[in-house]
Amino acid sequence: MNLQSTLYWSTLKMFEECPQQFVWSKGWDQYDCGHGPGNRKPKPEQRSRHHAVFGIVIQQAIEDMYNQELYREPKTLTTRMLEIGRKEFDRQIDKPKNNISYSEARMTREEMWDLCASGITGFVQTMKAHRFLGTYARAEVDLVGWIDKKNPIGGRADTIIKRTDTGTTIIDGKNTKYKMKYTDPDQLRWYALLYKLLYKELPDRLAYVWYRFPYDQDAGEEGVEWVEFDEADLQGLAQRALDAKEAMRAENFDPTPSPKVCNFCDYVTVCDARREQKAANSAKRNKKSRIKEITESTTGFVDL
Repeated sequence: MNLQSTLYWSTLKMFEECPQQFVWSKGWDQYDCGHGPGNRKPKPEQRSRHHAVFGIVIQQAIEDMYNQELYREPKTLTTRMLEIGRKEFDRQIDKPKNNISYSEARMTREEMWDLCASGITGFVQTMKAHRFLGTYARAEVDLVGWIDKKNPIGGRADTIIKRTDTGTTIIDGKNTKYKMKYTDPDQLRWYALLYKLLYKELPDRLAYVWYRFPYDQDAGEEGVEWVEFDEADLQGLAQRALDAKEAMRAENFDPTPSPKVCNFCDYVTVCDARREQKAANSAKRNKKSRIKEITESTTGFVDL
């Protein structure tokens, strides 16, 4: 990347969480992280990408459903979506670079497919309940806008729907096991910012769609999480993007290790900062343990 590159939400998020992870993953202009100016750092190992398969497969079925307008044949809709999903599932599983590990996934191949199939059929339930169809309904929509003449930002919205009754809705699908635990609402607000920059108006609604928690009236499950937003939120995101670009320009790429971020980092095994942090935390725990042992073994009386 460089100053002229379009800044995406995932890149901004990565830089804010750990600038070192960003520069190692993306590279930056003439900055040398050990493998030549501007080059990214090779990953020390190829991790299993089983966790990514579910979202990719479900979204492919949803993308084709919207963009090929399969919803115009409701009787065959679910069957067609499952066929699309199965084809994409087999393709993803058999990709050598995905290095799928069933032991890490703790599932067999067919169990993984069953989870994908459940997500596809569940989305159809949620889509029908919330009427996520309209005069405009498209998936995987590329959005690129300019904060100013020097700073383009972009993203790809999972789905955008326009209706006369509910206006413009931007939705993002998630296959998470835990609602909102690993989900940042600012991701959807970022899409709202892009939409505003492009069309000079705000979308009307933002929502996460939970693939594992589809609409179920009897269980009281809505299948979605509505995300609130306003102009101030979007202005704040725009400023964060400008601040990040300024820090990149200054090559402020110091590591900021934390368990939440490092556990998902491809470079955790070669990161000195995380190794030192873990050692310091371990020493601190050992010290507290020794103090506790001494305290518990002392009665406070001297036997004469």
